[in-house]
Amino acid sequence: MSITAWRRLFIALLLATGFTPLIAFSASLTIDARLLPGGEAAVAELQQELERMRAGRPVPQLRSVAAGQGVRLEGLDDADGLTRPLAESRDPFAFSLLHDAEHVAVLGPREQAARARTLLAERAERRGVHLSTLGVLPGELPSPSDFEHLDAVLLLALPLHAADSQRELFARLTEAGVATLALTDAEQVVRGALLSVPGALDAPAFHRRLALRLDDLAAGRTPEPLSDRPELGRTWLNLDTASRLGWAPSFELLSQSRLIAEPTPLDPDAAVSLQQAVALALADNLSLAVARQSVEVDAFERDMAASRWRPNLYLEATGRVIDGNRARSALGQSPERQVTGGAVLEQLIFSEPALAASAIAVSLDRARRAEMEVETLDLALRVASDFLDLLRLRDRRHVLENDLELARAQRDQASRGLDAGAVGRGELSRFEAELAQARERLEQAVADHEQLRLALNRQLGRDATAPLSPLAPDTESSEWLGGDPRFTIAMESRDSLERWQASLVASALSESRELRALAEMRSATARELESRRRAFWLPEVGLEARYTSEITRDGEGERAPWEADSPLVQEGVGFLEDQGIRFPETGRDEWSVGISARLPLYAGGRRSIERDTSAARLEQTTLQDADTRQGLETRLRAASVELLAAWRRITLRGEARDHAEEALSLAEVAWREGSLEQVALLDARTMARQSALAKSEARWQYLKALVHLQRSLGMTPGPLDEADRNQLLGHVEMTGPSRGATKDPSP
Repeated sequence: MSITAWRRLFIALLLATGFTPLIAFSASLTIDARLLPGGEAAVAELQQELERMRAGRPVPQLRSVAAGQGVRLEGLDDADGLTRPLAESRDPFAFSLLHDAEHVAVLGPREQAARARTLLAERAERRGVHLSTLGVLPGELPSPSDFEHLDAVLLLALPLHAADSQRELFARLTEAGVATLALTDAEQVVRGALLSVPGALDAPAFHRRLALRLDDLAAGRTPEPLSDRPELGRTWLNLDTASRLGWAPSFELLSQSRLIAEPTPLDPDAAVSLQQAVALALADNLSLAVARQSVEVDAFERDMAASRWRPNLYLEATGRVIDGNRARSALGQSPERQVTGGAVLEQLIFSEPALAASAIAVSLDRARRAEMEVETLDLALRVASDFLDLLRLRDRRHVLENDLELARAQRDQASRGLDAGAVGRGELSRFEAELAQARERLEQAVADHEQLRLALNRQLGRDATAPLSPLAPDTESSEWLGGDPRFTIAMESRDSLERWQASLVASALSESRELRALAEMRSATARELESRRRAFWLPEVGLEARYTSEITRDGEGERAPWEADSPLVQEGVGFLEDQGIRFPETGRDEWSVGISARLPLYAGGRRSIERDTSAARLEQTTLQDADTRQGLETRLRAASVELLAAWRRITLRGEARDHAEEALSLAEVAWREGSLEQVALLDARTMARQSALAKSEARWQYLKALVHLQRSLGMTPGPLDEADRNQLLGHVEMTGPSRGATKDPSP
């Protein structure tokens, strides 16, 4: 065959190979939506994944078909696929929410609900929980009588119920006071369920994997089995549902969960509590979302450090050309042109830097997670402080409005006195000046209030111009310590205050997220220093297994002299081999297994510099730990002293305001009777205004001191439940020398 004919044949084969995918490509695919956790909505998401994956190329159109039809993929129609992990790692009863639950039901398609109940029955029995099933038919919802005696519901995926239908179901359950935990479909939390357990299906990742296999089917390729389903590593929490149920999640759960908030539109007249404000801020804050994502990204460093201990397997190919004379002298062992291919397996056996890198990565990951909790607490404190400042400005505005009305009434009284000849023009002018100043003070208070409202709305993820009516905390209730007798006992004397402060300091130092992060940083730095020191005398040991096969050889030295085709040479070689002399054969495959140990002796002084740097970094971290401990103790003691002082000021300033208002009334009567000068009346009004403002300030100073104290103790600022009050006042002895009036604990 001529060269031209060969060329034409090659081009034809090339074109046939290139157009084969186009010929085999399928323009449409059908799929059973029942096999997808999201049901019909997931079909549209799969379509988007296919369009993104093919990047402008023809995209197959997905169509939903009846049950039992559509594409067949190994693992897709696995009936146990969503319930199998329940037997391995998911334990919904481990949540504190279900510790007191007695009646719990598994809600989902009937067959899957029965299967899930079987898998969870033993765990429920150990905790004394009566576990039942609540099967639902396609498109149907259970009646309220089906769950009126339930404490909680464990949700399976509901692919045959649209999103609106699921929202209605979860709303009914929430209205009935039933907590809902999603076991397999975390997207149900977005639709109104309360919580998802760790290990729920990662729907976007699952759709990406499924789209890859559908793309293979469309192109005529054999898809890989859908053997495993990607899972979410953390819980999802719906704060709006938690608020409707009256359940306050722990800070640990808040800091580790993805927070979902779909709050109902706030009525302009509806009041927002401090707890709701903090929850909204934590749910929709972008900086926290970035911090959480950074932690997730940095967590891959642990996998990178662990990957050094896994074997490395790779293929290699070598082409070599050497001098012809050298090839002839090699007697067939090194031909002039040679191509070899091989496989190499490398396994690290011992490496101090690799061991240190794994430990350091784990410590740094823990430190970053603790730092994220610190950032969450700081955000909660900023929102709580701004919330209380907004209430303070609202009270200030009310006081100044009353003062303005009083100034206007006094001006009107003076104007009538001027007409009657009882008041001079100078006195009226003074009242006019006081009225203008009162108006200016009120306008400034209104402006400050509006500016803070705009900023707080932004922090809460709401429209900046939306109305915001904060609900004032009741300082006399036990939720704010006012109604807890232990708080009164802690303030009885200086000794009781110091004992309380000592217990708070001990608790704060043991629970502080800042100290926990620094401890992990110190652990990582200490391990790094230890590794730098050991690197001077510990070698790195590794194993290498290599297999090499010769692909081709030619040129000079291709054969050894005893491999020549000459009959005379072969007769001589045969005679010698009969005498027991063996000649080596060329071109054979080669293999080798070796263990190597490497110990660097000198690297330009770099190892000593790295060791000294690690030592300096360890000392720096130790100093930061000491400084943080000192600052934490100082802030905590200062917050407790301010808390006590502000609590006492509330009563004292209330008494001062009452006396000032009484003095103002008497001064007005005396001025109208002509027995008091105008200056004394204005002084009385100024004193009344200042005392009213001071009383309002004392209340908010007390609450701000309390939220700062909560922050120092690692607690989310807000009303204190019984557990929080026990943490704060649990070390206060209920027996004391006095149960009467509070003594002054100051020196």
